[in-house]
Amino acid sequence: MGNESGARVLARRGAGPLVAACSVVVGLLGLVACQGTGDGQSGDSAGSVDSVASGVQSGEVQMSGGYVVGPNGYLLQPDDPDMVEPVLPAIAKEPSVEGAEAFIHYYLDLLAHSWYTGDTEKLEAVSGNSCKFCKGRIETIEDVYAKGGWEHGLSYEMTLLKEPILADDGRVGFIGALRESSHVVYQNSTLYHGDFTEYDMQLQSKWIDGEWILFAGIVKGER
Repeated sequence: MGNESGARVLARRGAGPLVAACSVVVGLLGLVACQGTGDGQSGDSAGSVDSVASGVQSGEVQMSGGYVVGPNGYLLQPDDPDMVEPVLPAIAKEPSVEGAEAFIHYYLDLLAHSWYTGDTEKLEAVSGNSCKFCKGRIETIEDVYAKGGWEHGLSYEMTLLKEPILADDGRVGFIGALRESSHVVYQNSTLYHGDFTEYDMQLQSKWIDGEWILFAGIVKGER
């Protein structure tokens, strides 16, 4: 993470834990609504590990909910040929407002890619040391994959609603609408479907040690 000694952090809301009293579905940047069974919950059960274990042991290709069941009884993540690792554009390497904006879009693409692969190393490298927004997403991704889960189909698109805001300490703030695609998350042996959602959000980037890092974020309307 970038060095941010003496830097002021933007306050944020809605940084609740991934797991609540009921099953949690994926939504903004990895978090979605929590609904009880029978109340219109969008999550579809993938079946228990025990119920498919016998078929897996027989060597036959087992399916559950349209997904292949792996040797350990967990559903396997389908391939997504459209999900390629984003490349930091040249303009995002410049200490300009345009560079800061290009970096923000790169960060969101990298976040979606990290959700797909479970690899958060590069995401962490462009996240500020004191960015709670960043740390929360990284920890959530790592937790899902550590327990045999995965994500599929997630992407983000942000449209700026105001001109970038420049702070005296070098931060650049962006206020916009974040559109999140429909996607699937497999967690705790259950499939959850996240619908297309739009949120209001604010992100701040800062030029530190010759590169942009994500300094802070606020999500409005996060469920």
